[in-house]
Amino acid sequence: MANIALLNRCNLKCPYCFANEYTSNTSQDIDATTFNKMLDFSAPDKEVGLIGGEPLLHPNLDTFLDILAYDMRFMRVTVFTNGIYIDKHLSSLVNPKFIILINVNSKKQIGQGAFDRLDNNIELLIQRGMKQNITLGINVYEENQDFSDILYLIKKYGFNMVRLSVVIPNDKSKGGISYFYKMKPTLFSLYRELKALNCAPCYDCNAIPECVYTENEKEFLASLPFLNDYERSIFMGERSVCAPVVDLYPDGTATRCFGCYDNLKVKYDDFESISD
Repeated sequence: MANIALLNRCNLKCPYCFANEYTSNTSQDIDATTFNKMLDFSAPDKEVGLIGGEPLLHPNLDTFLDILAYDMRFMRVTVFTNGIYIDKHLSSLVNPKFIILINVNSKKQIGQGAFDRLDNNIELLIQRGMKQNITLGINVYEENQDFSDILYLIKKYGFNMVRLSVVIPNDKSKGGISYFYKMKPTLFSLYRELKALNCAPCYDCNAIPECVYTENEKEFLASLPFLNDYERSIFMGERSVCAPVVDLYPDGTATRCFGCYDNLKVKYDDFESISD
């Protein structure tokens, strides 16, 4: 699958964001010609993601969404967003092939006004019949993190799944496997809350290795309300979720993911398609 970075700007500056070095106040938005070229490049996989920065900031987003809505080469389109500007593009986002993956930030991070707008935008999507197309996500990035805001949204709207990722610090001095041990108490506080809400945790990236857990902890993890056995096996550290996603950037470069941006950046014009 390809993720098309529509631009390199964002309306937030999250302290945990792995894309902070990529995002910039200098506008680098893709044009329609480049967008269509990227679609041709990505078509063999039949699905595509829209990323940024914050993709909902692109001035031609509605046009791009309309193109994807009628492009039968793509069966699924995932829009990765912080959700604050969904109301500006609501009509274009309401489509059964679109998945809206909302990275939920706390009121502490984005302010009460922005959080209220996000809350309202989720309600607007649900009113338009898009509840099954919404996925909430949370980045776990600090010890004793307050999860009350995303738990509020899960409970309010009855979501049965949340996507989470344990953020790897940009400061490599914080350690490798020891970092996961340090984050365990915070993670288990979240797991207990999700279990009480009968909400399934699903890993995005950085699933905790099995060796980090004690036998008692594994027993508790096995009791969580997973969506299926496949998700359970990922969460228990029995298999990897890493798949060949390719990120395409406005400057014509591509990488396996943001983590490879500095070391494994190539020109996608050197390849015939994403399969190549």
